[in-house]
Amino acid sequence: MEKTKPRWIAIIIALLVFTGAGLSRISFNVDILKLLPTHLPQVKGLSLFLKHFSQPKELIVTVEAPTSELAESTADALADAFSKHPDLVQRAVARAPWEKRPADLSELLAFLVLNQPPEKIRALVNSLSPEQADATLKSSVEKLGESISPQEVALLSYDPYNVAGALGDLGSFAGTAQQSEFSSADGTFRVLYVVSAHNFPNYKAAIAWVNQIKQIAHATVTDSAIHLGFTGEPAFVADISGSMEWDMTSSGFVTLLVIALIFYLCYRRARPLMELQAMLVLIFTLSLAAAGLFLSQLTVIGVGCAAIMIGLSVDYGYFVYQRSLHHRGTVGELQRQCVQNIAWTSGTTAAVFFALNFSSLPGLSQLGNLVGIGVVFGAIVMLTIYARLTMRFHRSQEGRPPSIIERLFVTPGFWRKGAILTAVIVFFLLGVLAVKGLPQPDFSARTLRPRKSEAYVALDRLYARLTDDRDMLSLVVAGKDEAEVLKRLRLAENSLSAAEARGEVKSFRTALPLWPAVGNQRANLPLLAPLAKEIPRLRERAVAAGFKDEAFVLDEAIFQQWAAWANVPTPLWPTNDTSRWIFRRVASHEGDQLLALGMVTPMPGHEDALTAAVQSEGTWLVSWNQLGRELRHVIPCEFGHVIMALSAIVILLLIIAFRSIRAVALFVLTTALVLACLAGAMSLLGMGWNFFNLAALLLLLGTGTDYSILLLLAMKRNGGDAPAAQRELGLVICLCAFSASAGFGTISWANHIGLASLGQTCALGLVLDALISLFLLPRVWAWIHPHARAVEEMPR
Repeated sequence: MEKTKPRWIAIIIALLVFTGAGLSRISFNVDILKLLPTHLPQVKGLSLFLKHFSQPKELIVTVEAPTSELAESTADALADAFSKHPDLVQRAVARAPWEKRPADLSELLAFLVLNQPPEKIRALVNSLSPEQADATLKSSVEKLGESISPQEVALLSYDPYNVAGALGDLGSFAGTAQQSEFSSADGTFRVLYVVSAHNFPNYKAAIAWVNQIKQIAHATVTDSAIHLGFTGEPAFVADISGSMEWDMTSSGFVTLLVIALIFYLCYRRARPLMELQAMLVLIFTLSLAAAGLFLSQLTVIGVGCAAIMIGLSVDYGYFVYQRSLHHRGTVGELQRQCVQNIAWTSGTTAAVFFALNFSSLPGLSQLGNLVGIGVVFGAIVMLTIYARLTMRFHRSQEGRPPSIIERLFVTPGFWRKGAILTAVIVFFLLGVLAVKGLPQPDFSARTLRPRKSEAYVALDRLYARLTDDRDMLSLVVAGKDEAEVLKRLRLAENSLSAAEARGEVKSFRTALPLWPAVGNQRANLPLLAPLAKEIPRLRERAVAAGFKDEAFVLDEAIFQQWAAWANVPTPLWPTNDTSRWIFRRVASHEGDQLLALGMVTPMPGHEDALTAAVQSEGTWLVSWNQLGRELRHVIPCEFGHVIMALSAIVILLLIIAFRSIRAVALFVLTTALVLACLAGAMSLLGMGWNFFNLAALLLLLGTGTDYSILLLLAMKRNGGDAPAAQRELGLVICLCAFSASAGFGTISWANHIGLASLGQTCALGLVLDALISLFLLPRVWAWIHPHARAVEEMPR
């Protein structure tokens, strides 16, 4: 005893260290793309888009008011309030930066002109020569008098030499604000962009920052007629991570509560119930700690594993407890009696889930690892610790009468009526399947989002009041340097122009006009840089032509910018605040990969053909809707291959365990019948297949099959006596099925639509699996084995 005590102390200390280290590393990843195959073009393109253009520190605050004046003043007041908290906010932008500082556009204009073909630049320089300057100014005066375009008038008022004319249509773009980014057409809907002063190390920091910003906003805006919305990347992280954390804790807690209720109703014993609950908490904690140590982040599909791990681990506890009720030997003997059943059931379950690592779906790999870890911990804890606790309890509780439910499970009438009811349910569901057909697949973006999210509500409202780009495709072009991206941009532009001519594209806009053309920059700088020396002459001629002295400020700043760039190595990028604001959603040139972004509006029905025509190496045409279409083709095949591989593993293990073709065939028949009835139930309830609940098929292969395995093993122990096997394991399997269904059922109310559908599908499947395994499997076994004890083919 003195020797074992230090050993247990060392084990406890090691477990505490292991648990503390693991739980401290737990973090959530809200990026749904982390669940999908990285080799898919849509996944790769969207991943690059989100990584480089999602603005992880930028919160979008929307202001909706009865009048445009009130909306504008409120937006300005919020921007001022946020700016007073430099510890929280790096900057708050309520209107286009160039509205306050028009001169800042000079750098952008200088950059755009510098990228033009050299022949255009030679023409521009010639128009500024002493011989042509007056004629250029006269042309500008005439355009100012004749133009009906406010944009052209506004730009020429500060660009008397029409330097922006070298840009063609880009001149108006560079000189005016993109109003839709900040305000609706009627001005009653305004948008602010609030950038955090710090990076967010984890989701809790994002939640805390968003809450602080909301407090400042609501303290500033007290008018009930003004509606505020909060969206953007930090808001999504706060909403989704917060709901994921709640889903995990609440589902685990509710599952424990349901298990406690079921156990107590069946056995009417409090002490083993409390011990079982303690074991489940221990298993869950150890599994989560292992996930924190060995998995980088938990995704939304991993969150659902909290209740799943508890629901599966309790199966082994029920089995140990039920066997202990009739065991009068030592703890070691009880453990030896239980180890075969638990080893085979936990072994097949863990093997199935760990085998998911061979899938190309990272989400399935994480699901497999989490559940596999939980199953292994569950089997070990129940066999080593819980078995000892139950035996100690039973020595002091011998002679206690069984509960009503325990007595019910040993009456022949119960099994006869249960078989009839199960047969009716099976025939009904198979009839529904025959009439209504298989559940329809749904791989739309809807299943990838939460049911309730303030960030999504605000985003939908932003789409409704400003530009709705949900039907657009994003053109993502990547390369190792500016020249490679430029080459690919030109190819994409040509492909899109051809598609537009074929009627496949309504409109498109690429980053080509804003992307640095290194060759043009090198050729044009020697021509443009000397113009800075001509500033006095050009200003004098502009004033003489009738322009005010300040009208030359923009052109002067452009000429000075070219001179400043004369000794700077190419490629050149604009760097001031106005330029960075415009480029932040158009180009990314930091790091070892450069990206350009564009937008394409396809004609309805031509999305797939357009994607195929434009997509090439380093170029992607992506959207969430396109991702759904791609998943619809790829995911069913992927799941089909995984399911066939896992089925082969399970069947191989069962052949080794039973060495009986009839037993394995009966297992396969039972599983096929369960899946057919599940499909019928889903069709009846209007449920469809999606990326998440397809994983239910894998879960059923790894968990629901335990019930038929346990019964087959029990019939082997009882010499083929099916009723005896039912009496021995009926209550245990019912408890296991209800507990596992409770675990999955709690996920049915998860905030994430896809995760909720996973819980609903698994709960349905497990109930059907338990009914068919308990009530029909033994009947079929008795039918194919007329002599109850003719089971010599099955080894003892």
